[in-house]
Amino acid sequence: MRHLFTDPVPAGNLLTNLQPDELRMMAKKYEIPNRWGTAVYHSQIRSRSAKNTYVIYDPDEEQQERMRKLREYLQGADLVRVERDVGQHPNNRFRVLYYATRSYPHLAYFFSRNMFEPVGDRQPEIIIVQVPEWPERFIYVHPTRGARVYTYIMGSDYYGEAKMGALRASMHIMRDHRGGLGLHAGSKYYRVLRHGKLVQLGAVIFGLSGTGKTTITVNNHGFQPPEGITILQDDIVMMNGQTYCYGTERSFYVKTDSVSEQPDLLRATQVDTAIGENVWVDEQGEVDFDNWELTTNGRCLVPRFAIPHTDDRIDLSRTDVVFFNTRRYDLPPIGRLVSPAQAAAFLMLGESTITSADDPARAGESKRVVAFDPFIMVKPHKQGNRFYEILKANPHVQAYLINTGKVGGIEEGNKITPQITMKSIEAILRDTVEWEFDPILGYDTPKNIPGVDMNQFNPYEVYGPEEYGRLMGKLREERKNWLAKFPDLHPDIIAALD
Repeated sequence: MRHLFTDPVPAGNLLTNLQPDELRMMAKKYEIPNRWGTAVYHSQIRSRSAKNTYVIYDPDEEQQERMRKLREYLQGADLVRVERDVGQHPNNRFRVLYYATRSYPHLAYFFSRNMFEPVGDRQPEIIIVQVPEWPERFIYVHPTRGARVYTYIMGSDYYGEAKMGALRASMHIMRDHRGGLGLHAGSKYYRVLRHGKLVQLGAVIFGLSGTGKTTITVNNHGFQPPEGITILQDDIVMMNGQTYCYGTERSFYVKTDSVSEQPDLLRATQVDTAIGENVWVDEQGEVDFDNWELTTNGRCLVPRFAIPHTDDRIDLSRTDVVFFNTRRYDLPPIGRLVSPAQAAAFLMLGESTITSADDPARAGESKRVVAFDPFIMVKPHKQGNRFYEILKANPHVQAYLINTGKVGGIEEGNKITPQITMKSIEAILRDTVEWEFDPILGYDTPKNIPGVDMNQFNPYEVYGPEEYGRLMGKLREERKNWLAKFPDLHPDIIAALD
């Protein structure tokens, strides 16, 4: 009964071709008034409903019945439809039709500002229908064999579901139908002096929430001309076989819990086309990003042009360095991986640790998400295998581990501050790190980083050689057990942790 997912979306009345300003006027009565005059909305659901999300190829009877009822409801409903593109490169765009019920026009306004205006006449690859008023919460994702993905969002008025519906579908199509790889990662250009010569390096930055991915993506290191950076994307990129990374979004959907500490980003949230979601506004109309009474997951859709160090580009023409961010309490600040297979292994590990804010009882335990990407639909081993293929074909790419946690333990360890992280990355880019191979870790670690006191970040000195060897032996076994969950993973990737 796949037609219940793939037939044209029914509607009592369908509003199409509305411009963003018209959509905002429709949604005006839902805005939270504030002194900045920006659009701010509060939703009932304030985060993604991962536990209610189902990837469906062949629907069961319950799913079929729910879709029948949904279609019956939509036949008498008013819908707003927005047509947009994910990405802007003429050779790699994804056409999206997004539908929201008329009572939630602000969701269509979000989507119209987030993605690119469509170019050319093409059939949609992605269809998303959001019905927040549905009495149950279900997100049904239906990929077809014909390179099309349908997503039905029922019972959630959170905009993040629509955004990730489009990006999740795009990543799936990129991997399974276009021969590339969708990556949950930021991207940027660095222009640095290396051995007296100005070079441009393309970087792709991975990391689970709380590990500093966005911080590294937007940080300019205090560079002065001719050195500098260009920020491209902060969430999702699409890598092809030559390491070209296509950008996806027109705007940044930033988490606002630390925006007040970042002046440039704070100013960007105040431009007239920014859109706030679940951020606090007091009785005087002041926006307070530090008040988390509604949620710690406040968001703001910020246009790229308002963020310093951006320009018209969203694509990375060549990847030179890959940074895997982790927040651990037992690794040096940086590490240099020694082979494409090892880089693919660490992509599959998607590693960090549970913090006390996550779960005080489990603080310090490892957590792993394949490719740092909770949006993979099916067959996660394909991420590692494809990444391995790409890196083998492009030996110029060098992968690094970036530890943004501590060395020596979750409580008593020596903190790797953001300043140390940025100095370490600068040294990587300038090729001034003195490396040595660590036989216990299995990759290169820094003997010397200019401007960093390595004594307090040398785990052999902090723990003692015997204790550190024991800890890393246990970690190696954990990692190998994790990779063993993916029997179709290339054997070179599994062997890279030996």
